[in-house]
Amino acid sequence: MLHLLRILPLLFLSQLALAQLDSVDYRRFQLGVVAGQAYQEVDFTPNASVTTYPGQRAGVALRYFDRQLVGFQAELAYDRAGWREDLGTAGAYERQTDYAELLILTQFSVGRGVVQPLFQIGPYLSAPLAERESLPPGYDPATQPANTYYGRELPFRINYGLVAGLGLNLEIGPLTLQVDGRYRQGFSNLIKPGESQASTSIRRGYGGQAALFYAL
Repeated sequence: MLHLLRILPLLFLSQLALAQLDSVDYRRFQLGVVAGQAYQEVDFTPNASVTTYPGQRAGVALRYFDRQLVGFQAELAYDRAGWREDLGTAGAYERQTDYAELLILTQFSVGRGVVQPLFQIGPYLSAPLAERESLPPGYDPATQPANTYYGRELPFRINYGLVAGLGLNLEIGPLTLQVDGRYRQGFSNLIKPGESQASTSIRRGYGGQAALFYAL
């Protein structure tokens, strides 16, 4: 009985603390702008001598939390990507593609202070808007096999995959400055298999991004 009387006050205090935590309003709805740079490449089969391409992205975003730790972030951005390829003695080949991209991330943000470490992950969907190709001087695609992608316009093809980011949020009143490093892994082929010598053409890359949000 004495043990029970000792435990009851502890149970009461713990329930009171939980009730106070539940009463805290964690809801945050923020609009913002995003910008970043990524170093991207394309993984080809058969293998090609590909080097990274420095792409940029910029756009608008919204961020919503109704729990202490978990929320989501959606971004609509203009994304410039591509790849560079070494054609040996012929020289360097480059293809750039501009995308309209939708990205929806689940975000885990730790802490309630000014500095909040974060991890976020989610799918992206990219629709190509325009492309540009740079052939080595004197390179004639007509001398290459008929199924080559050099010197050819690529058909419109939606690209999708997964993006993961690790960084932090800086909460200063209604403003949130977010900085994170990101890794991108594509799941779809940029070039439809059978339309060129590439049986697979998967986009991937890494880089960083900054965002500034304002709470409404």
